[in-house]
Amino acid sequence: MKTLEQVKIVEYHDGYAQAVAKMWNESSENWGGDDSVSTAQDIIDTEAKSTNLYLFLAIIGDEVVGYCGLSEYREDEGALYIPLINVHPEYQGLKIGKRLLLTALDKTVELGWPRLDLFTWPGNTKAVPLYKKCGFFWEERDDATHLMNFMPMVLQIEWLRPFFEKHNWYTTSQRVIEIKPDGFKAQDHTVFEYKWEAGGEFVTIQFERTGRRIRRIETQDLMVEMNLPHFKLLEKEPHYASYRIINKTETPFQVSISGSSSAVVKHEVEETFEVRGEWNGEFPVQLHMPEVEPNPWKTHPVIGVDITINQSVLPLRMGVFPIQPGKLHLRSLNKNWRVHHKGTLQLDLESQLDTTSSWIVKLPANKIIQWEEPQVQAQVDAKGRLSIPLTGELRKHGFLDEQVEVKVRRKDGRTTSFHTRLTLAFPGYGAKFGGQTEEHWYGYNGPHYVKIEKRNNAVKGGSLRAKEDPLTIMTPKLGKPFNDELSKTSATSVEHIELQEAFVLKTSLASHVFSSVILNTYYKIYGDGLVEITHELINHGPEEKSDLAFLQPIIIPLKGMAMPMKNGVLIGNEADIPFIGTIHSGDLSERWLFTSSASGDTAGLAWQEDAVGKRDDWRFGVMYSIGTLEPGKLQSLGPIQIGINTVPNWRQWRELAAGYETKNLEELPLYGLEVENDGFASEKGEKVDVAFRSRLSSYLQGRLTVHSEEDTFEKEIGKEEASTKVTYPLVYHTPGLKTLTGQFRSPGRKADLHALHVVKGTEPVEVSTEEDIWTVDNGTIAFRASASYYPGVYSIKYNGRETLHHCYPEAGPKAWWNPWGGGIRYAMQNVSPYSMLKERTSISAVTKKDQYGHDWTGICLKTAFTEHEEMKGVVLYQYALTLPEVPVAVFYAEIHQGANRTFFGEKLSLEAFFKPAEDLKSCYAVQPNNGLFHTYYAGVEEYELNDTPFVQIGSDDRKEKATLIHPNTRQTAGTYMNQEVFMVESVQEWAAGSGELTQVEPTILFLGEETYDKLNHPFHGIMFK
Repeated sequence: MKTLEQVKIVEYHDGYAQAVAKMWNESSENWGGDDSVSTAQDIIDTEAKSTNLYLFLAIIGDEVVGYCGLSEYREDEGALYIPLINVHPEYQGLKIGKRLLLTALDKTVELGWPRLDLFTWPGNTKAVPLYKKCGFFWEERDDATHLMNFMPMVLQIEWLRPFFEKHNWYTTSQRVIEIKPDGFKAQDHTVFEYKWEAGGEFVTIQFERTGRRIRRIETQDLMVEMNLPHFKLLEKEPHYASYRIINKTETPFQVSISGSSSAVVKHEVEETFEVRGEWNGEFPVQLHMPEVEPNPWKTHPVIGVDITINQSVLPLRMGVFPIQPGKLHLRSLNKNWRVHHKGTLQLDLESQLDTTSSWIVKLPANKIIQWEEPQVQAQVDAKGRLSIPLTGELRKHGFLDEQVEVKVRRKDGRTTSFHTRLTLAFPGYGAKFGGQTEEHWYGYNGPHYVKIEKRNNAVKGGSLRAKEDPLTIMTPKLGKPFNDELSKTSATSVEHIELQEAFVLKTSLASHVFSSVILNTYYKIYGDGLVEITHELINHGPEEKSDLAFLQPIIIPLKGMAMPMKNGVLIGNEADIPFIGTIHSGDLSERWLFTSSASGDTAGLAWQEDAVGKRDDWRFGVMYSIGTLEPGKLQSLGPIQIGINTVPNWRQWRELAAGYETKNLEELPLYGLEVENDGFASEKGEKVDVAFRSRLSSYLQGRLTVHSEEDTFEKEIGKEEASTKVTYPLVYHTPGLKTLTGQFRSPGRKADLHALHVVKGTEPVEVSTEEDIWTVDNGTIAFRASASYYPGVYSIKYNGRETLHHCYPEAGPKAWWNPWGGGIRYAMQNVSPYSMLKERTSISAVTKKDQYGHDWTGICLKTAFTEHEEMKGVVLYQYALTLPEVPVAVFYAEIHQGANRTFFGEKLSLEAFFKPAEDLKSCYAVQPNNGLFHTYYAGVEEYELNDTPFVQIGSDDRKEKATLIHPNTRQTAGTYMNQEVFMVESVQEWAAGSGELTQVEPTILFLGEETYDKLNHPFHGIMFK
């Protein structure tokens, strides 16, 4: 039986990694059903990068049943933070969460910190009551579910210590627990209240929300409290803070009171007096505007005093929001401002006075906007808002940032004025500029931008043309151990640097943990959406810094992801978006990631050889191991490359990241039904293992059903099996192209499965020649070529019936071509069919091996260019190959470049003319698309059909169909029909230096009776030696 007495709280070390991984893998129901799977190494890697000061584990025997981190709070000063707490679902109800929270609280008190924070979600109804019982208050906010615990501060107050030494604060609490935000209003401040009663004694203590400090303390012996007239107070005007002390004892209090001032608050109080009964006092306060307006993420400026009673200090503070008489905001509803064109801006006025007022705003002359009217006059209601349209002409693209003076006359005739800034960016194509608002620094290049939040140095990189949210580059971390200090560090300088090719935003941050280390970061924004992030670490101190590491966390949603793994590129082809925790990021084989959304937006991430990219908790991280940084030395890191709509697909991003043309990689689906080993072909009578596989870390759970022509396989698999694939043996007794179908049904999803498998026969492929006709016959299909007729395969027959369109034995005019030979052939750019026939073509029998070791047999058509001026010296080899007793043909080309020159950016087209029936009008193409029409008939009208991965060709007069699979590396592909021809074409690019041999990716053609809406085929990435 599990009991609380069996639970021990220990600190984490890597020896617990396996047990921690097991706990997380069994805790998915705590986190919305998250099915990511962690290994011991994942835990070791995560904790090595963690900012936790301490990590507490609850253990029962060898089991880890609870987890609670403790780190410094990155968003605010003066608090520790619980970034993550979890209790194993099977061990809930044993008060393990309470033990962990109280352990974290005790450590916070021990370390002398005044507050402990955490975040949760509003619907966490199991945990919120526990949090509140442990002293947390739920702060009412729209942007986060933030809880603050002031018990560390309470327990450090000397006056209250006798009570808490005698009584347990947890069990004597009188606080009413409700699952809703906490607090009540005192004037317009929000106040949180603790209350304890025990043994005829009591303690009540109130905290003001924004100042995060004590406003009132009451016991059976005394009461001290403070009040402010309002939360928002006007700058430079007289205000008063009031204080009250009640002595409930017979002995007089010896009291001294000392005010607390800052750059924002002037509150000079120094008095000493005796209190019998009750004392009240008011003291003046004057406010100055802070550089940055207070925000709910951080402690606000405070007004208050230290009250010393009988040598015991009771600090009272309340947060305040300094304000001016009003605010101005310049806004635009137009994203597309054009130079020398007029447009309308909105000047939003917001009064912070409690009376009607008249405003005069003089709009400053500037280089960006020419105002039609240079002055605005308006009357604004008390605490009211008013939006005034302004007409202006854009003089140049750039950042408007001008100081403006506002004169205000109150209803009673009193006048005042205040200064503020009008800021607004006017981006445009080719315009490079930077600027700042109160909250952010900006850099623009055309529609592309980088935005840095002053509050925490987090960065957004995006485009005004994008529909998706910008990428978030989080505040970097220095280590080890890593910490979040830079998220609370204000930049010492920010520079805007305009280069000919880009715009650079440079920030400088000084580390205090690693004293004398300066971090410079350069955000280089190119006009095509590429952003390069380079970090510089400089040691300005007299001592070396050893074992340095640097971590750049990045949030990149994995919509339509492409990630290079060991065997290919993992493609996010499912509707559900994977979490980074479900990706085997340790298996990344190259230094890039790519995502694409349904809206057409793309995002790329790449890093250099000096860095490692992998999972960083729920984010992605790029980490550098720096080692030693000598005094006076500079270490440059990167760049990290971010691409916002820079390229349309992962292949182009891969080439950009590599800096050179790369070999093609096979695309791998997240889930798939496939044959193990080489997964491509087996022989008749050979046993193969069919597998349903997940390439994510999450375990399969559900029922698998697979149908083949041999049998039906069914299996139920549970999470406890800890498997990402299900396999079963299968033997095919006949050759051909075999279809596997089935279904996988998990508790939350259902998939229809489809796959093709090649089963080779035992009869050899026959290659024969009669006169000038070469015939390749594999027992199922036969194709023919004639060098004297046309340089290509002119005929393919399946079960004795023709599939291609040709005019053998003599090429002639057809539609737009003259001469036209039909069939399937490769065509050189700028070499006409007429010129092609001038060159000598020869045919020979060949056998080629693919990368899996399978022998393909067929013919090679060799055309040596001797007449064509530009191509003289080039040899084109066209291969047409097949396997024994399988209705599949492969076409590819090699180019031997012997022209003593360099070819670059050349085009090679595969042209395939089809006519699978006597009447062209009965022949059709079916292509996957999102429109209404899916089938198009030749011989009727002129059609040009879009590029799709594959095309199915058929006829109303026969059941057999031909399926043509285009190369993945194609530049473009399409289908063309008119009254005379039915052509499918793909175009690939090639380049070669003198003497080099280059090969283009194969095109696959297979025949059968099946119709495909989607095609899961085994021919991906097939190449020949």
